[in-house]
Amino acid sequence: MKVCFFGCGNIAQSIIDGILKNGFQSEKIFCIERNPKRVQFLKGKNFKVLELEDLSSKNFDLIFLSVKPKDALEAEKSIFKHAPNAKILTTVAGIVLDKYSKPNSVIRSMPNTACAIGKGITALYSYDLESREFQLAHQLFNKIGHTLILKNEEEMHAFTSIIGSGQAFIFEVLKTYLFEFKKIGLKNEIATTDIFKFFISSLGDSFGEDPDFESLINKIKSPGGTTQAGLESLEKSEVANVFRSAFEAAKKRSIEISNEHN
Repeated sequence: MKVCFFGCGNIAQSIIDGILKNGFQSEKIFCIERNPKRVQFLKGKNFKVLELEDLSSKNFDLIFLSVKPKDALEAEKSIFKHAPNAKILTTVAGIVLDKYSKPNSVIRSMPNTACAIGKGITALYSYDLESREFQLAHQLFNKIGHTLILKNEEEMHAFTSIIGSGQAFIFEVLKTYLFEFKKIGLKNEIATTDIFKFFISSLGDSFGEDPDFESLINKIKSPGGTTQAGLESLEKSEVANVFRSAFEAAKKRSIEISNEHN
């Protein structure tokens, strides 16, 4: 498989890092990037950096479209101008297939940065789930995590809010833990390491086939104890509703992004 990344920001770099760690050959990865600093970074990593016009003389199995939503539709047209038969795999949030000039030649994906360490969760959606290119995309993302095939754009908007954006919500919670850790006098770098070790060990119990979170909570709390007091405080603060509101706001914004671009 030979791929090209049109736009090489954070999510593209996460995918590249992940596939390289899983045996993908670097000489089969090409990049198109307009940011001079990023171009130098990519060249320093020995990636082949192309000009847009070079697409006319290349034959890629997939071209990743990894740009900002405001640039996506023009970028897609530019790709097809130089490579009319290309198959685009977009990582752009919000913009539905019908917004693109050739929706039947575009596959939507919503990965997250955990792809870099082989722990990503990626959603895929296309009008043709049986195409060779869709199967290649499925295989590629399965090598760097878990892949879900969605049924429609509505599911993609929801997935974007929970998994695509949801990582940042978890990191926001981690920041609160870190703040409390620092209050007891630990150095910042030690506290950060301890926080991640704490969460990894906490999640270890939930790695079964079908984790029962209520049972996991009950293993920790005891009637009248400190955990019970903290959980009651969380319930009074309606923390669950806070997260639901965050998911809903992210989903709403995903839909708005699609409506903003024509």
